[in-house]
Amino acid sequence: MTMMNNSSDDQSPSYLYKLANKYHDYKDGVFTVRAGGGAAVAPMTWFFPRHAEIKVGETVKWINPTAVGEPHTITFIMDNNTATDFAAPFVMSGSANLTSAVPNANAEAVVMPGPNGSSIVVAANIRSINPTIIDANGKVTYLPPNGNYTMDGTEKYVNSGWMWPAGQSPPGFPPINSFSVKFTKEGTYNYMCEVHPWMAGQVVVK
Repeated sequence: MTMMNNSSDDQSPSYLYKLANKYHDYKDGVFTVRAGGGAAVAPMTWFFPRHAEIKVGETVKWINPTAVGEPHTITFIMDNNTATDFAAPFVMSGSANLTSAVPNANAEAVVMPGPNGSSIVVAANIRSINPTIIDANGKVTYLPPNGNYTMDGTEKYVNSGWMWPAGQSPPGFPPINSFSVKFTKEGTYNYMCEVHPWMAGQVVVK
């Protein structure tokens, strides 16, 4: 589905507001939110709608309808210490050599000197790319792609992983194109996209 036209007003507040109303989708206790949209000329970095209001026990489902391979995440950060980047430095002990898994690829890992003779390797962060939950006690759980999660409001971190349009996840990435959360406690739940941090949304549970 393409939600863009060629107007210079495609990202204007009034245009985005009209789209948010147009793509309001609530049926049988499931509120569907579109993460992004548009096509190759100008993929949209916005949630449609940004505000979802549901009842206790109902579900919000996010999908990525973008016409090109533009990823988004649905990320609830209730503890600022759990904020993530999609790449992070890791300490590697010993003198292991890192070799590209793809033969003859034009690729080399970022490796820097670390403490006490170790090395620092910059690598992708699975807690950004995969569906990940960190509960109130700090326990980390990984969900399968297109996860369905029941949120009780005590979590520190809830993340969808990188959601791609259906059939457009790159090789090696989990084939995620949706994420569903059932809310069991009243409250206001703010979320954002880790790939596009200016994308913000809100779920209000009454």
